[in-house]
Amino acid sequence: MNDTSKVVLAALAGATVGAGVALLFAPQSGKETRGMISDKVGDAKDATINALGNAKDAIVDKGDELLKKATNKS
Repeated sequence: MNDTSKVVLAALAGATVGAGVALLFAPQSGKETRGMISDKVGDAKDATINALGNAKDAIVDKGDELLKKATNKS
């Protein structure tokens, strides 16, 4: 796992924990809290999909770069 992946994973974990703590201490009704949880889960899902897409793109780019280097050396 490279440094960028570690940073993305740490940011997602921190955001998830922070959102959970904020929701637990928020003075709202149960219905409002459930709505906020649903929104936060959706946001986390979108962020995860985006991060995975970026990681996939980085892996493909690195693979292409390595393939070019290998074919140039032959």
